[in-house]
Amino acid sequence: MDKSPKLVSLDRKDTYCMLSFSDDKSFKLDYVEVRKNCQCAKCKPRQVNEQMKIEFEEEISRMMLVKPKVEQVGNYAIRFEWPTGCSSGIHSFSHLRKISESSGRKV
Repeated sequence: MDKSPKLVSLDRKDTYCMLSFSDDKSFKLDYVEVRKNCQCAKCKPRQVNEQMKIEFEEEISRMMLVKPKVEQVGNYAIRFEWPTGCSSGIHSFSHLRKISESSGRKV
């Protein structure tokens, strides 16, 4: 059974989101960091080595970043719908927590 904290709230701003988890920890996470860490079948293969990851991140950085729509996927994940680029990635709550701890800012 998964004991990782669950996402309890998501507050979307223009360039970032505020994520609050069931263990009372909250993070400010830029959308660009979510995009850089997409695990879908299209994005993950572009992150297999350091050079490919750098190129992938540069491509994302050049895209116009617009506030995404969000759709909940069951009780374990959310999907961000980006106006440009990938919208097929499902971001589990544990994956979002991992990104938040490595790239976000605690609030």
